[in-house]
Amino acid sequence: MQPIQAVEQPISTLFEPIVGKVKIKTYFSYYAVFANGFMLALYKNNMVFLRASTNSKAEIQQLEGTYPLQDHDVGINTKNFYAMSYKFALETPNFSIWLTSILDELTNQQRLEEEKRKTQVRSLANMNIKMERILKRINIKNVEQFRQKGYMNTFIELIKQGSDRSDVMLFRLHGAIHQKSIYHITHKERLELLKEANQALYNAGLRHRFDIADED
Repeated sequence: MQPIQAVEQPISTLFEPIVGKVKIKTYFSYYAVFANGFMLALYKNNMVFLRASTNSKAEIQQLEGTYPLQDHDVGINTKNFYAMSYKFALETPNFSIWLTSILDELTNQQRLEEEKRKTQVRSLANMNIKMERILKRINIKNVEQFRQKGYMNTFIELIKQGSDRSDVMLFRLHGAIHQKSIYHITHKERLELLKEANQALYNAGLRHRFDIADED
């Protein structure tokens, strides 16, 4: 396999007028072409294996001599990358359309995924997928529902459901609401939270109480 410098010129000539600066990385025995962090194509022996978008896939499939990339020698078997000669890719005006289409599709997918992650409880401080699943048991399925419920009401509901009754759980929930690591909650703040929790537990008719030995 040649060094990347040996294929930089033809790859740059084909891709950069359309998507701007690209990065080239080795990918098994191929060269992977990246733009804006997305792998858009593979290149090998004057063949371009273009990643097809939902909109371009049918059109690319119908091209004479085009086939999905399957290289059993290195374990690549995909229905998303389609082969075409470098000469064809360079000369057909449709290559620009296909390339722009997949870049737009990947960019939009990333944006939607980022928006979805922001609604997930696991995105908050102190939270993870395990905590997310625990909160789903009390019908808290996203960040907005958690904020509406509040950390104390959430804590009380969890205790009613038989979940962790520790002060750590309380601190994690409080920190998550305020986007604050549990390790940054001061001793004074912890005491105040335990007092607040004891009153909330009493109001809810629950026998569990925190023993606050040091209130100074």
